Amino acid sequence: MFLRRSAILLAATAALLGAAMPAWAHDALKSSNPAKNAKVTSIDQVVLEFTNSVRFPKVIVTDADGKAFQQGEADLKGKTVTQGVAAPLPPGKYTIAYRVVSSDGHPRTGEVPFTVTPAPTPTPSPSESASPSPVTSAPPLATPSAEPVAATSGGSSSVTVWLLVGAGALVVVTVFVLTGRKRRPSD
Repeated sequence: MFLRRSAILLAATAALLGAAMPAWAHDALKSSNPAKNAKVTSIDQVVLEFTNSVRFPKVIVTDADGKAFQQGEADLKGKTVTQGVAAPLPPGKYTIAYRVVSSDGHPRTGEVPFTVTPAPTPTPSPSESASPSPVTSAPPLATPSAEPVAATSGGSSSVTVWLLVGAGALVVVTVFVLTGRKRRPSD
């Protein structure tokens, strides 16, 4: 009897969790170039990589005043969306706003902020002198990293998981109690 109840409990749990898994598979932004909060000296395009293939990409690059700097339409190749940018971008804060349709048909939106800093000015070459002096070179420019960036939308997937687990546990306990009541002899 214990073995039968355990088997029913296991089957009910597996059915609930197995049926709910595909709903959790929303695609998300995996990485971007420039990366979130990166400081760059110039860019001529932005690249967004998602965890799965996406469709119908729309990418807008704006400055702090809302002026748009994207150029042309976004180019889609599988999981990667590339958007041209009108170069050169003046120094300042920018935002990459994107909207795509994920592989499960749900729209995904998000933003990636970054900053364009002025290019370092070249130092004047030292004048010829009688005594040689060491020449210092400018520090190397930092390149934007391709660190993963979480999508800003997508919200409460962990809350959804816990709600589904709780509902599944409630169903299993109810089945367990009802099957136990049927087995008791009546007085």
